[in-house]
Amino acid sequence: MRTLNESLKALDEHYLETLKYVGRNFDVNLEMLQNNSFNPTLYGEAKMIEDFINSFEVKLKEDSIITMARFQPAAKNLRKLVMIINSVRVLERMGDLLKANLSLIKDIEKKSPNLAYALSEKVLPIAKKIRGLFQMYVDAFLNEDVRLLYNVLYLDEEIDDLINANTDYFLTKMKETPDNVVGGSELMLLDKKFERLSDHIIHLASDLIYILNGENTRKAELQNKGKGNQ
Repeated sequence: MRTLNESLKALDEHYLETLKYVGRNFDVNLEMLQNNSFNPTLYGEAKMIEDFINSFEVKLKEDSIITMARFQPAAKNLRKLVMIINSVRVLERMGDLLKANLSLIKDIEKKSPNLAYALSEKVLPIAKKIRGLFQMYVDAFLNEDVRLLYNVLYLDEEIDDLINANTDYFLTKMKETPDNVVGGSELMLLDKKFERLSDHIIHLASDLIYILNGENTRKAELQNKGKGNQ
């Protein structure tokens, strides 16, 4: 029978495997954006990867619950198990978003080829930054580096600025001709999906900060909002 430490180590390994699969689907997104075109082979790979992510979500949740019931861990280890349950659900949602992005790329290429250039020129820079945020989270998890996590929280603001600039650009293109309305709308939707991915990474980083130093950044944010509304 495994000890608590052995169980936690196994959970870490499976969690890192899940992170690896999500990272690969990020890279599939980047490749299609770079090429301004949909790739059916990469899409098939992304679908298979999503199945793996879903399987790991189920396993990690079950194993975490079993570990809590068997060992009744204290403080930090208990927080970590709860984090894994919450975070793997977020990773599953990220996998869904990343696969959905590929369908949007396909639609943009097919329905609005005159705007397909914007995939690499406008959306790709945002996607690369978000991929970088995700890698920073992975590195922070591996090295228990809180400083990296705070950088993730800071850099998220840059992504918001880029998305707002893209929205203005796409709206301008849509006003130029009705032929750009569908493509412009789908490009904005693609940006929004990447924005949601960024938000999910922020949640992952906040949870990990709580594990590493006990600081609940979400609670502090809610408290600050409450004071502002008073």
